[in-house]
Amino acid sequence: MANKTQYQLTQEQAEKAIKMCLDNAWSYLDDADMYVSNNKTDHLAIPIEFAMEEIGKAKIIYDKKESIASKIPLSYKDGIYFHESKMNKTISLIEIDIDDEIGEAMLWSEVVMDIQHYYEDFLDQSKISDKIKQEIELKNSGRQGHKIRLASSFVDFDPVTNEPKIEKSSEDLTKLIKVLYDIIRGYPSSFHTN
Repeated sequence: MANKTQYQLTQEQAEKAIKMCLDNAWSYLDDADMYVSNNKTDHLAIPIEFAMEEIGKAKIIYDKKESIASKIPLSYKDGIYFHESKMNKTISLIEIDIDDEIGEAMLWSEVVMDIQHYYEDFLDQSKISDKIKQEIELKNSGRQGHKIRLASSFVDFDPVTNEPKIEKSSEDLTKLIKVLYDIIRGYPSSFHTN
């Protein structure tokens, strides 16, 4: 981390930084894949969380780049060095694709909400509910990343027994790997959020 607090990036420098962040995130996800393929998932949270931080940093830079046409001011105040800011940016990008039929039904449902039978025929609520639950679970796993990484990376002591321990993650972090790859693969369209 550099000590400089304010940068003035050209559009080209910003795009280069975004691509470098995404390449670095991809590399961390490759490390995570290697852990999984070798059935060594005790420290899986580390590369996943680092990938999420790099994706989040890319999103911060992207948002600034899209809002400013000339020199892009970027500083620590934008969150590029803050774990929570970068994680929140990445979590905002996590989405579960809903197939076209359900998406179309959702659009129609907004138009015909008052006609109950039409709404029920057109919209499979349980399928959408499952997709929404999956998305929420993924976002919650992402939010738990820092806690999981710390708890599963270092020896600590049980407060009751005083026994040394290393926590095992109760979260299935492997489900985040594909979603994060998809975010990187989808750049720049995957970065278009509200």
